Amino acid sequence: METVRPFVVGWAGALVAAGLLAASAHALAGLAGNVTKVDLDTRKLVVTEAGTGRDVVVMVNDQTMIVTNAGKAITLGDLRKGDGVGISEVGGIATQIVVKPLEIKGVVNAVDPSEKRLVVTEAGTDQDVTLSVGDQTAIETQAGQRLELRNLKTGDGVAVTHTGAVAERIVVNIRPDELTGFIKSVGGDQKTLVVTDLKTNTDISVVITDRTTIVTTTGKDLRFQDLKRGDGVGIAHHASVAEKIVVNVKPIR
Repeated sequence: METVRPFVVGWAGALVAAGLLAASAHALAGLAGNVTKVDLDTRKLVVTEAGTGRDVVVMVNDQTMIVTNAGKAITLGDLRKGDGVGISEVGGIATQIVVKPLEIKGVVNAVDPSEKRLVVTEAGTDQDVTLSVGDQTAIETQAGQRLELRNLKTGDGVAVTHTGAVAERIVVNIRPDELTGFIKSVGGDQKTLVVTDLKTNTDISVVITDRTTIVTTTGKDLRFQDLKRGDGVGIAHHASVAEKIVVNVKPIR
């Protein structure tokens, strides 16, 4: 059952000490916990209090300041169930809400660079989470290479640090591009293949490195020299550098 009651004083004191809340002439009360429900129509926030597990109703008005730990202003609509929050209030109305960043891991379901929006299917729950991506959002690969939102694609693995619905940092495990076709030629240097793409009927040169895995459709390991003209291949690659080649070996006649 939801109750409206005075909050724990200690949290507000901690926020003031950290410089996150300004001192007030009124007595401040504090609440630390996780968001259980956000009601935009009534401007009501339900928070499950840390330590007690009790649900507490917090009212939000136009004067309520909602910020991230870094001090970035966000809105009530940006808050999501599960967000960690620290709240100060006067007379049952929140004066300031400080939101702790959370992390979601999953795969990219949709990318909309024009709307600065990213939809991630969360691992473990299969729930789609929509996040806004701003100019301050850091996007990078696991190796630290900077990316832009337009570089992301469906199927990429991501770990997103976010506050409410606002992404602060996105680390991307880029899904390799895929090529399916037939080997047209095998390079004498044992470093390149020319593959005729089934979709476009164009010839594409693919580079093989020491890290390239080559296997048959049954999982048998192959070497570069085992490849021959006419073999069917499915290739996962980054910028035409092969990561994995699955070979449907052409029968020897």
